[in-house]
Amino acid sequence: MASACSMRTNDRGPEGGNSASCSPCNISYTLPIISSNKLPDQRFVSRGAYGTVSSARHADWRIPVAVKSLQGSLLESERDSLLKEAEILHQARFSYILPILGICNEPQFLGIVTEYMPNGSLNQLLYEKNIYPNVAWSLRYRILYEIALGVNYLHNLSPPLMHHDLKTQNILLDSEFHVKIADFGLSKWRIVSMSLSKGDKSMSEGGTIIYIPPECYDTSKIRSSVKHDIYSYAIIMWEVMSRKKPFEDVVHYLQIMFSMSQGKRPDVGEETLPLDIPYRELAVSLMESAWAPNPEERPSFSRCLIDLESVMRTFEEIPMLEAVINLKRAKAHYEWSCVHLPNKVSNDESISLNIPLNTSIQETSCSPQYDQSYPSSVPQNMSKRCSLLSDDFIFRTMQSQDSAVALNWIQTKREDIVHQMTDTCINQCLDALISKDLIMKEDYELVYTKPTRTSRVRQLLDTTDSQGEEVARIIVQKLKDNRQLGLQPYPNIPPASRSSSLHL
Repeated sequence: MASACSMRTNDRGPEGGNSASCSPCNISYTLPIISSNKLPDQRFVSRGAYGTVSSARHADWRIPVAVKSLQGSLLESERDSLLKEAEILHQARFSYILPILGICNEPQFLGIVTEYMPNGSLNQLLYEKNIYPNVAWSLRYRILYEIALGVNYLHNLSPPLMHHDLKTQNILLDSEFHVKIADFGLSKWRIVSMSLSKGDKSMSEGGTIIYIPPECYDTSKIRSSVKHDIYSYAIIMWEVMSRKKPFEDVVHYLQIMFSMSQGKRPDVGEETLPLDIPYRELAVSLMESAWAPNPEERPSFSRCLIDLESVMRTFEEIPMLEAVINLKRAKAHYEWSCVHLPNKVSNDESISLNIPLNTSIQETSCSPQYDQSYPSSVPQNMSKRCSLLSDDFIFRTMQSQDSAVALNWIQTKREDIVHQMTDTCINQCLDALISKDLIMKEDYELVYTKPTRTSRVRQLLDTTDSQGEEVARIIVQKLKDNRQLGLQPYPNIPPASRSSSLHL
């Protein structure tokens, strides 16, 4: 961690250079103070080890921002320590570092204000495959290259800044899917946040432990080292190459710790990383050296960049731009399909119709004026397929859409639910469903006997898909009861018009 004393620089905005030097000074000298009144209508985004993250629109700047906040009473010494930490981070200005715009410093509210990243995190890009079915290799390597550039910059500051919590959730993506590294150097912020949450362990311990090098499992022996970050980077690299979560099926995080301490690492065989991956040999070599058991054998980020630069030189600019455009189209198409009329047609065929809700049934023939509103990623034969639908089918589909609010919400939030639903919530759902005779005992056992939490959630959601809206409503209610805040906003579910109990 950088020196506790604050650093003076001329505040020249995000493009300004960092000519930091330690000297006693007022903490707010370069760190703009932002009143919470300037951040109206904050919307919850997520909650983690560093506090609650909300989105807002700055009243004066007229731009979207993100607010990472701590709420509750703080000791004056804690507040000063956090402000010093934020001041140091304010100096770390670089293309691939999430810039801090200012801080809210009020008696019952302390928050860091940053730029808002519209494309979420690398974790979302990799695992929300229903939104991003394909991610071009050129873009994957660009992301890895930019992560290495950002961390290398931090390591070359004087004194060096170590991240020590590098993971896919902390790699944010801007409007063009460029990397912005977040949550570096916030060790004190994390400690205070966890104390305010009174030991809340809603986050998956196993989700973070995979990024921690084995030599750091014994907290009494931890010493600050750049070798920590390169290990975490190797795990991220494996995730980017495979689009899989390391050790996802392991039941308990202690099993991960034991396996990793014994030298086990994520599989790099051809079943996980196919032989046709571009520059596969170089990537595997880099991963294996970066997660070496002996920290001294791990390369620096400067050394990694030499290898990655040779790869990046082979990718042309136009295909890279096309890769970004394809992601934007995929995201736009997904969002478009969620707010229009997506539903099943005949057997397994699915389509998305763009039918204005205020249009009469006689007008729903997919005429040219409606075709103009399709995103470019919609199949060209969509209008032909749509023209085959009868007025009666469209009317019934619209009725079904209105009466299946919970089921449709679960389908669109499926991967988020898989990652966030707790075992407690799963058990409550199963108990409620079996007590209401909405599922059979065999369905209950099929979910309950799955070996991992994620597989239990997936089986529960599969059962929900097959059983319908009444089951889905219970799932949604239990998620709300268990305060799974990361899934907000929840749907407004109208009262059921009639019973839809399961016929046994």
